[in-house]
Amino acid sequence: MNYLPQICSTLFAVTLVLNGAALLKADEEKSKPVTVPKILKVTHQIQTSFPPNLVVQVLGEVPTGGYTDAKLERAVYVMPPKDGIQDYFLKAAPPTGLAITVISQVNASDTWKKFPSWVKGIRVHGIDDGIVVVKFDPEPVRRRFAGTSNAGSFEQALAAAVAKLNNAVSEGKVADATATWKIIKTSGQVGGIAGLNQISVTIVAERQPPWPQKAETSEPKKKK
Repeated sequence: MNYLPQICSTLFAVTLVLNGAALLKADEEKSKPVTVPKILKVTHQIQTSFPPNLVVQVLGEVPTGGYTDAKLERAVYVMPPKDGIQDYFLKAAPPTGLAITVISQVNASDTWKKFPSWVKGIRVHGIDDGIVVVKFDPEPVRRRFAGTSNAGSFEQALAAAVAKLNNAVSEGKVADATATWKIIKTSGQVGGIAGLNQISVTIVAERQPPWPQKAETSEPKKKK
C-alpha cells in the first residue's frame, strides 16, 4: 500500500495549523500597543460648533520601523483633574518580526465631540521626559452693555450703552485701560395707547487689559 499521498496530506494539514497558530500569535502580539517613547509635535483645534469639538493631532518618534496601529488614547477620570489638563497617550504596536533599525515616526488623532468646559489644556505622554503639555488660550472676558431711548433714537440708545462701558473701563483702578466694542443686538417697541417709540441697543466689549473673570453682563440679574 502506498502511504505517501496520505503522509503528504497529513504534513500539509499540520503545516497549515502551525502557520495559522503563528499568524494568530503574531496578531495577539500586535494587539498589545506600547506607549510611543517620544512626542515630537502636538497640535489642537477647537471646532466652532455648539457645543465645540476638540481635535488633537500628535506626531511621535519610535526606535525602528514597522510600528502599526497608532492610536491616541484619552485618559478617563473618576473626577476631572483640578488643573483642567486632559491626559492623552500615544500608543502603537511594535513590529513582531524583523524591522529596519531606523528611527521612524507615527501619528494619530482624536476628536472629542462636545468636550467639557473644564478642559483647559492637554498633556500627551511619551516615556520618561517625552511629555508635551499644551494649555489653551483663555477665553477673552467679554461684557455686555445696553442702552435705551424712549424717543426712538438709535444714536441716543447707542450713546447710553457706550456711557455704561466708559464707566466700567477703569474698574479695578486701571487708569490707562482701553476697550473695543461692537453692536450685537438692536430692538424696539412702537405703538399702543401710550404711543411707544422705544429703541434699545446692546454692545459687547473687551477691555485691554482684560477685566477679571466675572459674569458676562454688567447688568444686575432680576429676581424671579
